[in-house]
Amino acid sequence: MRARLYDGIYRTGIIVSLSVALTACGGGGGGDGTGSVPTGQTGNTAPVVSQANLDQVAEVGAAFSHDASQGGTTFSDADGDTLNYVVTLQPAVPGLVINGSVISGVPGQALDSTATITATDPSGASASDVFTIFIDENQDVIARSGVAGLRFFVGQPVDFEAVDWLSEFTDPSNAGLTLRLELDGNIPGLTATATSLIGSPTTPGTHIARIIAENGVGAPAVRDIRIAILRSTTSGAPVLPASPADYVGYAEDDLPLHFRDPAQGAGSVIAADNTPGNNPLTNSGVTLGRVLFYDTRLSVNNTVSCASCHVQAFGFSEPSRFSRGFDGAFTDRNAPQLSNVRFYQNGHMFWDERADTLEVQALGPIQSSIEMGNTLANLVSTVATQAFYPPLFEAAFGDDAVTSERIARALAQFQRAIVSYQSRLDDALIGDDPDVNQPDFAGRLSAAELRGMAMFEPVDDQILAAAGQGPVQSMGCDQCHQTAVQILSTAPGGGRGPQNIGLDPAVIGVGATGIDDFKVPSLRNVGVTAPFMHDGRFDSLEDVVRFYAEDVNDNGATSRFLRQGNQANGAIRRFNLDDGEVADLVAFLNALTDEAILSDARFSDPFAE
Repeated sequence: MRARLYDGIYRTGIIVSLSVALTACGGGGGGDGTGSVPTGQTGNTAPVVSQANLDQVAEVGAAFSHDASQGGTTFSDADGDTLNYVVTLQPAVPGLVINGSVISGVPGQALDSTATITATDPSGASASDVFTIFIDENQDVIARSGVAGLRFFVGQPVDFEAVDWLSEFTDPSNAGLTLRLELDGNIPGLTATATSLIGSPTTPGTHIARIIAENGVGAPAVRDIRIAILRSTTSGAPVLPASPADYVGYAEDDLPLHFRDPAQGAGSVIAADNTPGNNPLTNSGVTLGRVLFYDTRLSVNNTVSCASCHVQAFGFSEPSRFSRGFDGAFTDRNAPQLSNVRFYQNGHMFWDERADTLEVQALGPIQSSIEMGNTLANLVSTVATQAFYPPLFEAAFGDDAVTSERIARALAQFQRAIVSYQSRLDDALIGDDPDVNQPDFAGRLSAAELRGMAMFEPVDDQILAAAGQGPVQSMGCDQCHQTAVQILSTAPGGGRGPQNIGLDPAVIGVGATGIDDFKVPSLRNVGVTAPFMHDGRFDSLEDVVRFYAEDVNDNGATSRFLRQGNQANGAIRRFNLDDGEVADLVAFLNALTDEAILSDARFSDPFAE
């Protein structure tokens, strides 16, 4: 690998122009020291090179940007003419685009490319400067966007080794990785070393840690993770505020404009609200639902709650491929995340939509012989005998009667209150004025996030140009992941939302209609909800992106949205994405993470204190 210049800058992946002379990499510029090729008419002074470009160094997969005009200082013109710039790369570099005088993007291939910038004045006189962009293989360790953390239970043994996360990193150098663990603070009951976490946790809570991977050649990679400690059983009463939290204000009144803008019509988020008229959100109803959601006594042996498998720190999702039930058996589906579940328009729940409403779904896991193992009669009896529940039911429903129907309604209210609208994407959609529909994508998303957004859905070239980016081909992900919460319950043309996405070569016979068709959930917080798909088969967002780009199967029932021309009999669309493009799309998906909802006390365990 070529020796690194200005190593502290280079590791960031951003190469900057420096106005000092360099002797390494040829020193930049060409030929006679000016690099100019003056031509033009007699009586007109041609532009000349006044500050030749230095040769540049980039890495495959790392963001690169260089202004070949150097802010207008590369050339000077004695006549004071306005100069027009044209930049070329020979050979072209996959992943790099030219916008005006700026070369930017994420290189997808190791090669040396000759860059030429030509400045032309209004009379046609011109001069050129030539320099080289050396693109090396990236030796830096890469962190995959996979499982967001660890989940342990109070009183249960923990024996975690950092090396267990080896698959969460990629080592381009093949030199071998060394992993270590850094923990913010202490976790009661657990002993942390540089490589392990051992013991038996004693106190529920969420902790922040990092796993660092090094190869001794390139820069290390860091994965910030959450360690969620959950209760194993429930005893006693919840600790609740004197007055219920304002869930209605949070989940309805305070929704940003891009959720409730009437100008969007049927395409607005709020138009897809599945809240039934007989179960509107109330602050007392959501409070009751929160208590029920975290109470392990809803299971037959007081070991599993709804929150055992829908963990707040992980976007109310299951961080393992399958969930462990009350007697140790495992489910055969990955528990989906709950953010924005109220905006799945038809209201049908579970991956295969077998529950007609969220209220019906709420009682399903409780009665499952694998998940919670209870009966409705025993459920009602258990809840009614806890002294703190009757007053909560009275506050929510007007009297203290405990019924399975009211339990379902309260649980549904709590889940509908879990609305996510505070991600980086939301910040960009809101822009400077929350009361005016004027997004600021170029100013509030990173270059990678913006390119990834343009891959996810069409983005106007002018928006990309404002951020110094060239045109980007969209993959059309928004055909299924619609509205500002990236969800689909009713397909365009009125078809059903569940789709067969070609996961398997042949139809197995499961799903909503028996053709392996599963629902399209919201992508909010997708960056913390690995593993992915109904069966948790993909460990990282990178795996998901590469699947859609290269590995979709044509099993006869594969969705038309994954076919050329959106035709039912069209060939499966393929996208030849390089590593940089995969990284861009993953960056955008991570921009959907709402950090606030992952730790909001209003949605946390009320028994944990």
